[in-house]
Amino acid sequence: MIRLSVDTSFEHLGLCLTRNGVPLANYYSLCHRRNGTIMFEVIDDLLKSAELSLAEVDAYVVNCGPGSYTGVRIGMSVAKTFAQVHDKPLIPVNSLELLAGQIRHLKNDFPVLLNCTRREIFHSVFRIVDDHPVAQTAIQLTSLEKFIEISGDFPVVHFRVNPERRKHEPLFEKLVLLPLDYPVPDAQLLDRLGAYKLASSAYDPNIPVQPLYIKRDVEKPL
Repeated sequence: MIRLSVDTSFEHLGLCLTRNGVPLANYYSLCHRRNGTIMFEVIDDLLKSAELSLAEVDAYVVNCGPGSYTGVRIGMSVAKTFAQVHDKPLIPVNSLELLAGQIRHLKNDFPVLLNCTRREIFHSVFRIVDDHPVAQTAIQLTSLEKFIEISGDFPVVHFRVNPERRKHEPLFEKLVLLPLDYPVPDAQLLDRLGAYKLASSAYDPNIPVQPLYIKRDVEKPL
């Protein structure tokens, strides 16, 4: 099986082309807001280097978010269009699953945090089952202050989207970080998680794949 994995949710461009799980071409670039302008050229180059055409791709894997609002839309639009035109399956992997996939051998449950704007974080708890992350809680959006208050110094997997473009935030230094088995959440890791989902009995190709946007719960006044 030939798969093309697409990730633009963190404002980097991640692309991976594999055959039966073996990488044929892998691309990762911190190109920020240029994803939409260079993606098709890079995909074309990857296919040419592997001597393949787009019609030969058997399945697509995409990071469906949450993440950069524009980034999620770009990656989803491209992957969905290719899958629909060629009548091939589209396998969604959410951003927190991808980040959790950087852990392979931990026995205990662990939180995964994704920070996209200000001090708000998406978070969920994962467990490693058969070397793959399985969510134990739904993804929630809350403030970093509230998360630290509840979780204390429990070790986490943490990723910040474009931290260099924001002012220093001391609160993030209070997080205790887990050592990662896979240092970069790139499209090759996305492909591995997508292949696992595709082979799962729970995968249903008839369920529509949509961008994953999570809204923060607003506490109602008493």
